[in-house]
Amino acid sequence: MDSQKLNPVDRIVELVSSGENFVLQGGAGSGKTESLKIVIQKVLKTDPNLRIACITHTNKAADEIADRVPCDITVSTIHSFLHEIISPFKKNIQQVFPKLFELPEFGALGDEHYGGDEKARKKGEHERFKKVHGQLEKRRRTVLGEDTTKVTGKRDYDKDPNTYNVQLNGLIRGVNKEICDVLAARQPNEFFYNDTSFDNFSDPSYGHDGLIALACHIFESFPFLGRIVSNRYDCIFIDEYQDTSADVIRVLLRCLPENAKTVIGLFGDSEQAIYSDGIGSAQSHIHAKELILVKKEDNYRCSRQVIDFSNKFRTDGLKQDVALKSLDDGTLETIESRQGSVKLVYDLAPEEVDTGDKVEDRKTNMASFRSALDALVEKTASDYPGYVQLKLTNKSIASDVGFGTLYQIFDDRYSEPRDRMRKTLDRLQFGELFDLVTLYRGLPGDRRSYNRLISKLRKRGFSITSVADKAKLNEMLHSFESKDRAAYEAIEYAAAYGLLRVSDSHKAFVDRRDKLLARLTGDPVFSEFEELHRNGHRTKIQMTNEVAATSMKHINVEVLELEYDDMLSHLKEKNFLKSFFSEALSLSEIWAFYDYEDSESQFSTMHKTKGTGIENVLLVIDEYGWTTEYDFQSCFTKNIPETRQEAASRKLLYVACSRTKKNLLCVRLMKSQEEADDIASFFPESARV
Repeated sequence: MDSQKLNPVDRIVELVSSGENFVLQGGAGSGKTESLKIVIQKVLKTDPNLRIACITHTNKAADEIADRVPCDITVSTIHSFLHEIISPFKKNIQQVFPKLFELPEFGALGDEHYGGDEKARKKGEHERFKKVHGQLEKRRRTVLGEDTTKVTGKRDYDKDPNTYNVQLNGLIRGVNKEICDVLAARQPNEFFYNDTSFDNFSDPSYGHDGLIALACHIFESFPFLGRIVSNRYDCIFIDEYQDTSADVIRVLLRCLPENAKTVIGLFGDSEQAIYSDGIGSAQSHIHAKELILVKKEDNYRCSRQVIDFSNKFRTDGLKQDVALKSLDDGTLETIESRQGSVKLVYDLAPEEVDTGDKVEDRKTNMASFRSALDALVEKTASDYPGYVQLKLTNKSIASDVGFGTLYQIFDDRYSEPRDRMRKTLDRLQFGELFDLVTLYRGLPGDRRSYNRLISKLRKRGFSITSVADKAKLNEMLHSFESKDRAAYEAIEYAAAYGLLRVSDSHKAFVDRRDKLLARLTGDPVFSEFEELHRNGHRTKIQMTNEVAATSMKHINVEVLELEYDDMLSHLKEKNFLKSFFSEALSLSEIWAFYDYEDSESQFSTMHKTKGTGIENVLLVIDEYGWTTEYDFQSCFTKNIPETRQEAASRKLLYVACSRTKKNLLCVRLMKSQEEADDIASFFPESARV
């Protein structure tokens, strides 16, 4: 039979038999994981001696595949897979470990990078300089235990940037040398995988990302590792490849010996790559003839109408079609049962006010827009009961599901609070504590949860040798559910009793907090700035007018002109730190955030919509302040995305739409009738409220 006429599974079986690497590209609901299972069964039927590794991204996914593939194969997460491979080679780990902490030297960008705009170049170069200086500060504090001179201000930097760049690079070379010297003096068996999100320098261990980086460095530096993997496995299959590190894909394709061919097979969908830390697309490897593309156009999930609508947002040329599922009685579902609807409901935004005060007008108009959007969503939800709302994380969702205070703290500080929330909470190890509590919730019936809980605790040095130890552990973990203590107090409690080992990154965050607050307390210029802000002078113009009209001891118009942005940032940071570490932020808010991120409810975020389908979806097409990340209007006005922002918008919209099994209802508050007409043309049905 012609290979091109084979169904995707049989085509893959053929490729495996001939030793060819491949990528199965299948849209939402195409049954990619089921295809993976069938491929494994078929290739083992052909050759029962094949040694297969199947790699996933979460323990839950690994468990599901292990349960669905009752064969003697290796099924593990990417971290477990790589850890098992590199962990015996302690000396090699020690040799490459400095790469996790070394800093690259700072290189200036010329006028050409800034389009010949000298003002933009000066501003941009100083911002880059400040960023690298901040990284150096953290690294010197971690490695040397030393503070670094305050970053040079823009006015001085502009006078002689080359001199300051040379000084910065000298400090970088110095700290890099110290990193190498300190780590070279350690014993190889001191280096270990800590199974957390962070790397530690003082207690030389590596976290999840560090494990991937180290493994890739070892693969590239020491060819023997590729030979070991090739000798161990005939096939390595990766599920959800789009979320796998590009470096991992690259080393598996290029660092294994060609003469002892191990087949690398990828299963996933580049159009569902909505996170920035994965490879996204394997197109470069396809073009390099390192992978053979196999398309799977089936859709077993969505109604005909939802499939046709979602296809409009794909950019890879794959067009999905209805595929009928087998029912429990052995018959196929009917095409009639796969009918649904797609509809747009919209209204026009209120007219914007223009009083001449741009800052206040922006606040007023934004509040008016949000109020009108909330009212539109509320009315639509009442008209269509039973629909699950999908939207970007925002203040109203946060309040509804129990982390409104947490969201407000981050919203006051950052333009994209949800992303910062996750990063900050994970950095302060709330995610680790939540993982422990989640595993504890699964007891006593879930043996896998118990084993993982004990394994994680042992890596932290927590000893469980007696019944009393188990009772104490039970009491502590239970207290995180039963007592609503202050959020950070819970972290301090967990660290004090050995449930958490405080990471270098965590220590650096707290150390920076303490130093910043101490410095601001003793800064008379900042104190006057804070007083001006507290007295209602919230903008640069308002402050400048007040300072010009009154006599202040430390602040004048020139100081405001040069330092306003930095001082406002420091004020926001101070207020953020005071609020976040206060008793007013309860642990229950943190739990509500993580529970919301990891589960389904009446409200769901567009970022966590991959997976099983939802019968009826109410999709709110609005950026909710994520304007630097997304521009959903471009999805309806451009055939091909031209920027990273536009590509990210299309992918997220595709993922959210294709989650719908039957009826999709999209809601948007339009800025103009012209925008409404453009977007409505994409829909088979639309109505203004």
